[in-house]
Formats: sequence, C-alpha cells, structure tokens
Amino acid sequence: MFEILSWSHRFLFIFFLITFFIISVAIYFYGKKHMSPFMPVIIILTAAFSFALMSVNDTIRDYKAIYIGLIFCLRYIIVRELIIKLLKIEEVLLFDLVNMLLTIGLIWLYRIEPQYATRQLIFTLLADTMYFFIHYLLNYLYNKIDFTKDYSIYLGLFILITLIVTQLWGVEVYGSKNWLEILGLRFQPSEFLKIFFIIFTSIILSRGLNKNTFIYSSSSIVIIVALFALQKDLGSALIFFAVYLIMLFIVDDKLYPTIISLFAAITMAVISYYVFGHIQSRVEAWLNPWKYISDKSYQVTQSLFAIASGGLVGTGLNLGYPKFIPAVHTDFIFSAICEEVGIISGIIIVLLLCIVTIIGLNYSKNSKKTVNKLICLGLSSITGIQTLIIVAGVLNIVPITGVTLPFISYGGSSLISQTINIGLLYFINMKENGEINE
Repeated sequence: MFEILSWSHRFLFIFFLITFFIISVAIYFYGKKHMSPFMPVIIILTAAFSFALMSVNDTIRDYKAIYIGLIFCLRYIIVRELIIKLLKIEEVLLFDLVNMLLTIGLIWLYRIEPQYATRQLIFTLLADTMYFFIHYLLNYLYNKIDFTKDYSIYLGLFILITLIVTQLWGVEVYGSKNWLEILGLRFQPSEFLKIFFIIFTSIILSRGLNKNTFIYSSSSIVIIVALFALQKDLGSALIFFAVYLIMLFIVDDKLYPTIISLFAAITMAVISYYVFGHIQSRVEAWLNPWKYISDKSYQVTQSLFAIASGGLVGTGLNLGYPKFIPAVHTDFIFSAICEEVGIISGIIIVLLLCIVTIIGLNYSKNSKKTVNKLICLGLSSITGIQTLIIVAGVLNIVPITGVTLPFISYGGSSLISQTINIGLLYFINMKENGEINE
C-alpha cells in the first residue's frame, strides 16, 4: 500500500513544484501579483502530503512527522503575515521562494533522519527572527551612525581576528577546521563572515577602483583565502574569491585588475594543489572517480548512482537508498531528492534558486547608491555560486568542496546566515525605494 502511495506522491510533488515555478515566473517576470495567494497554498499542500505520507510508512503511525509538518506550516503562515503587517513588505515572492526550498529540505531531512528535521525546524524558527532583527537593527543604526565615515578597517579586523581564532581554536569536522564551539554550541564562522566580507568589500570598491583600493581589496582576499586554505575549507575559499571577482568586475572599467585577480586565483589554486594533500585527493577523485570508487570517490560515485537510479520522476519518497551516501543531509541532499522524486524535481529546485538570485540581482540593479548596489550584488551572488558549486559537485562536474545547498541542506549556521542575507536584501531594497523613513 505504501509503495502505491509513494509512487503517486512523486507525481503530485513534481506537479506542485512545476506549478509553483510557473506561478513564480508569472508573478516576477509578468507582474501577475494577483496569483501570489496561490504560493502559500502550494507550499502547505507540498508539506502536508509529504509529511502525511511519511507518517504512515511503518505499521506504527509516526505522529512526529505530522507534528513537524504542522509546526512548519503554522510558522510559515504566521511569519508571512507578520512580515507583511509589521515590516510593510508587499512583495513577498522572495520569502515564498525561500520557504518552498525550506519545505523541500525539511521533508528530506526527516526522511533521512527525523532528528535532523527537528533541529532544522528549530534553526528555521531562529532564522525567522532574523527578518525582524535585521530590519529594526539596521533602521536604528541608520539613524545613529555616521555612514560618511569609513568603517572598512573595523570590518576587516573583525574578519581577520575571527579567522585567526578559528585557525587556532577551531574544531575539525569532516577534515576541515572551520568550526568554533562556545558554551557547547557549535557554529561555522565562515557562513557569517561571507556577509561581513561583502559589506567590507562593497565599502572599499564603492570609492571607485584605483591603485589603492585595488591593492587594499585584493590583498585582503588573498589573506582570507590563505587562512581558509590552512583550515582546509576549500568551499569557503572558492566562494569568497568568486564573489570578490564578480564585485570587482562590475566596478572595473579597465578589465586588467579583474584579469590580474583571476590569474592570481588560478595561480593560488595550482599552488594549493601541490601544497595540500586533501586538495590533491579531491581532484584525483574528480578526475577518475571509478578508479577510487571504494575510497576517496565513494561519496561522489554513490551520489551518481542515486541520481541515475531515480531517473526523471524518481523511485518515490522513502523508497530510495540515500543513506548510502556519506553526509547526505548536508553536501549531498540534492542527490537524495533527485533519487526519490526525480531529475525533474532537481531541475525545478535549481530554477527556483535561480529566481532567488535574479531577484537579488535586480535589487542591485535598481539601487542608486553604489555601496548598496555592490552589497546586493554580493549577497545574491552567494546564492547563485553556492548552488552552482554544490550541484556541479554532486554531478562530478567539479571537485567536491563541502558547500551546502542554500535553504535545503542541514545546518544552523548556513540557514541563519542565508536568512540574514535575504533580510538584508529586503531592507536595502525598501530603503532604496523610500519605503523606510530615514
């Protein structure tokens, strides 16, 4: 009986995803805002059908799945209304897109291991407070701080000190020493440093690209990437440098600073390959995964097997074998989703993340202040770059870097930092449009 329900669910799931994507496109690109009320309906139906199915998987009813689904849907409805009423945000498409991605992530985290979903739900509730915290904090700071002063030196020192502290006292997880533990709480500083780095770089580059700003910004990114390399955090190093290159390219009217930076990045990558053994191992696994299938390539080959076995429409929820993939709840959750609801679902998820990125880029385009334009560009670029890196990684197009899939993969640090990202985009866009009083 469960197999019949699961096989039916995959088609229903794909239908909901495609419908949600089509409505998103209609609202954003064609101005069909009257279709906005359908978004929460589809999100709630997706969560309801999926958690209801998982609750009847065993002979004993799993009521925890029902509770998780109900709590998630209730918090979504409440937070959505509060954002509209309290923050006066009329265009909630970005919020709806994020919550569809959160819904998908929570479903598969519960399917993989219920405790991951429980923790992720708690992280989601904490992350929701960031919309309001960011809004009111920044509104207060705008009225209290003199923004004509240069605060980049303080931001730079904060980033440097945090990276040094992580290097000296960090906790090693999955081979990377990029975690800190304070009072029993473990978090990943690099996730939050992305935001500080974007603001730091935006302040510098907003002055105009000249010899001094180029040397200042480029030397900063070299130091940051070097420290990430020492921590064996290849993913963060790649994201930081990629975001820097994009921001530099936008303000670079001569191109040679960007070309120099790109050449420096390639040179550093080659040097890192010969200096760090873990990078050599990942490159070898990428170039010839089948040769090391039982060793260094085990993770990526299991990912490829999972995606291939799912085909276009998947095996059905709870009918795949995602637990064969190590760290499937973080780096490889995309593979688990593709296995059970198909490559079609995977493609739609990537397209939804593309829309999230495009909305942020449009905020950047519409910003009048250069610093705000650059901040929105950097924040939206992070979502696009992370999506590209992790999806390409699980498909073995690029080496695995340990990057999470935005809003879907398990992780409190990642989820909260990504929510801060969205909150900043909303605030800057509203400030630029005059929807927030000075």
